[in-house]
Amino acid sequence: MPWMSFGIALVSSLLLVPVVRWLSFRTNRIAYPRKDRWNPRPTPTLGGVGMFFAFGIAVLWSGAVRADTLPVLAGGALMFALGLYDDYRELSPPAKLIGQILAASVVIFFGYQIAFFKFDLINILLTFVWLVGITNALNLLDNMDGLAGGIALIVTVFLGVFFFRAGKQPAFLLVALSLAGAILGFLAFNFPPASIFMGDSGSLFLGFTLASLAVARKTSASNVLAVVAIPALLFLLPILDTTLVTITRLMRGQSPAQGGRDHTSHRLIAFGLTERQAVLSLYAIAVLSGLASTIVENRAYDFSLVFVPVLIIALSLLAAYLARLQVVPDRPPDGQYGALARVAVQLAYRQRLFEIALDFLLVSVAYYLAWWTRYNWALSDVQLTFYLRTLPLALAGTYISFFAFGVYRGVWEYVGVQDAVGYARAALGAVVLVGLALDVLYPDVRKGAVQNVWVPLFLFGVFLFIGLAASRASFRILDQLYTRQVQRVKVPVVVYGAGRAGEMAVRWMQLNPDLGYQPVAFLDDDSRKWGRVIHGVKVVGDSARLDEVLRSDAPVGLILTLDEILSTPRGDALLAACRREGLWVRRLRLDFEEIVL
Repeated sequence: MPWMSFGIALVSSLLLVPVVRWLSFRTNRIAYPRKDRWNPRPTPTLGGVGMFFAFGIAVLWSGAVRADTLPVLAGGALMFALGLYDDYRELSPPAKLIGQILAASVVIFFGYQIAFFKFDLINILLTFVWLVGITNALNLLDNMDGLAGGIALIVTVFLGVFFFRAGKQPAFLLVALSLAGAILGFLAFNFPPASIFMGDSGSLFLGFTLASLAVARKTSASNVLAVVAIPALLFLLPILDTTLVTITRLMRGQSPAQGGRDHTSHRLIAFGLTERQAVLSLYAIAVLSGLASTIVENRAYDFSLVFVPVLIIALSLLAAYLARLQVVPDRPPDGQYGALARVAVQLAYRQRLFEIALDFLLVSVAYYLAWWTRYNWALSDVQLTFYLRTLPLALAGTYISFFAFGVYRGVWEYVGVQDAVGYARAALGAVVLVGLALDVLYPDVRKGAVQNVWVPLFLFGVFLFIGLAASRASFRILDQLYTRQVQRVKVPVVVYGAGRAGEMAVRWMQLNPDLGYQPVAFLDDDSRKWGRVIHGVKVVGDSARLDEVLRSDAPVGLILTLDEILSTPRGDALLAACRREGLWVRRLRLDFEEIVL
């Protein structure tokens, strides 16, 4: 029975990992706490040894060592040996890369390669990049308790599902089940708080074996999208994390290969999640991307062309936001940007390269969604061909409109109503430009695939505006979540004055948690505002309600945003009440101070 492979690997791992943990202490294979590591206490690092031997026992018992699986197993064994040597001797990056290329050569030599291009040479080079890249991506992902092992387990489960449903490669199903059992047994000791790490012997072995299984998998889908999208979606999280770390380190003038606490997981901790919440959140993303790969595998291409890009856009926006969080110094110790760092900063911020690339996906999805919904969620071959032929026109017209209406001049963190008006104009401009281009270049559109081109173009404008507004507002939404998540000691305060200045004061306190203020209530003399909520803070009433607020929220101070009240009897009474209750009073001052030159 195939499931026995999983059980034997699980039991073997549960038995071997504690033995390896004892051996790690005996041989001093321990990761001690240091600046670029996450572990707060000394932790053994040979967990990969227990995983590998548990996997080997299950594979040998199940008879999965066959001619078709042998290259993958041999390459994985070579990678395990390389990682184990690195755990003891610490190989240099070039030496480690050479070892990875040699292991990849074994897999490729026996015919396993990505069949995407017509030329075998290009496919071989692409397969080398895939095997080495995914191996190192999972190695980089091994930066927090339970993270790399959990993501590897999720990927293994989805690969096992693919092998099971295809039914063409039973030996590879046994390999996947054996690997899943070995990883799960290890995770029992590695989930936060971890008592053992997998080390390079585990991360390199898992990364290479999983990358090889993805290449060896014979897809049941014949579409070119499936050949590329399924493996990419399965490993989407390691790919995004590696991309985020590489780009942010280059922009700081640092080497992407060095260790650090600036990965996606660490940034989620900075966002305010606990370690377990961060790990479980990344598990959820891995499951979601795995489900997306099954949608493509099931040949649901119509839905895939919407769901997959939207998933990538959402995760890219999250990664871009997390990249802004201060988890390490912005610059290297000498304070100087290197030439490569200057180029990265120039492209990212001044030339808006990432923003333009994101809009490429956004426009493509909005344009497809317009045609897809117009024709009842199903496009004929003729209509799909028309979409593909006219997509370049849609992209060109939209980019022209975006530049004309200043879409790329805005700052996402401060997007407001005025920006939304600009987005509506840009979307309308795109519809007009694309519509005119279609009428000029495709005068027969009303006779062929499209009966009325302006109906889907109207939908295109609606979806384009929604995508623009949602993507640009995402940073402000995440800022709101960030200020609620960040755990800091905050002083509860009452804000007097629920007008424009009071709203600005509360907004400033929420956007700057380092100030240490937590607004708990508004006081205002205007009865029309009583009971309203501004940025989550309720207007409870006038100054007579101060005693009630003191009993319910125990504020320690009052922020005064209305200077004119100080010269009134009501102001005198308010200050007297604050003195009586021991509240400090601070005045909001917004002014422009002249500097004498």
